[in-house]
Amino acid sequence: MSDRVDRTERLLNLVLCLMATATAVSRATIRQAIPGYGDAPSDAAFERMFERDKDELRSMGIPVETVLDVSGEVVGYRIPGDSYVLHPIDFTVEERAAIALAAQVWSGASIAPVPGTALRKLESASASGHDWTPADLRGPVELTAADAALLPLMQAVRDEKVVTFDYRAPADDTVRKRTVSPWGLRSSSGRWFLVGHHHDREAQRTFRLSRMHGPVQVMAAARVPPPEGFEVSRAGLDAGPDEGVRARFRVAPGRAARLRRMAAAQGVLDAFEADTITVELRSLADATAIACAAGVDAVVVEPPEAVAAARAALAVIARAHGDGGS
Repeated sequence: MSDRVDRTERLLNLVLCLMATATAVSRATIRQAIPGYGDAPSDAAFERMFERDKDELRSMGIPVETVLDVSGEVVGYRIPGDSYVLHPIDFTVEERAAIALAAQVWSGASIAPVPGTALRKLESASASGHDWTPADLRGPVELTAADAALLPLMQAVRDEKVVTFDYRAPADDTVRKRTVSPWGLRSSSGRWFLVGHHHDREAQRTFRLSRMHGPVQVMAAARVPPPEGFEVSRAGLDAGPDEGVRARFRVAPGRAARLRRMAAAQGVLDAFEADTITVELRSLADATAIACAAGVDAVVVEPPEAVAAARAALAVIARAHGDGGS
């Protein structure tokens, strides 16, 4: 059995010992009653072990109280039951839906068993007894490229590692490798951004996760630390040309004149004959507006976030005209 497992058992036994009585438990009793403390080679070694264990329990939010007598001397320790009890758990419908969705998303990650176990514990402790997973959230959750990149990038930020990934800017047809020291991740308007040091450009840059291709790789390279006082919450999300949208549309023959003229102005040679057209746009909102304005003459097919936005906007228009969103 490893030292770490031994210490875990010792901590658990210490919690049970200090909760088992309403009176304080002395150090001498703790040393005698709890397996592991008796193995300490000296009084000083026991004192160090016990102090570390108390500090760890308190760091986990377990209220280990030091009980003093009238003269201020330490009598012992206890964990008051009324301060360390889990009250009935209940959530609103919206909160349950959010937790269930998060568990489904994280179930595809390296911590796959953990979300399901946590969800079952919450379900069993819930005061309402509701089915936690709403009917429209049952079944697999489709993950985007941004979702797949999020976990390894979070780990790289935490571990202060350098990463590489393939990335395509809207103004560039070629997918190019980027080497980055990640400083932080930030979400805005439903999109995730990585802020860090771009090693090739030797400057701070922002990358949109939806433009990453393939897996994120951790590199054995020297990390460039963020500047003093850096806060990702204050970092600008203007990624220059990376902030735009490269959208591909499927167009009907002889139709979608506006979209074809736009493509021709951007240098697309067969813009007036092609059945698919790719154009550079300033934002996702522009791609959505063009798709809605074109109606049946043009359908956006890439990127996935533009497709989803266009479908949602068209559904709203359909409902507004009494079509039921079909």
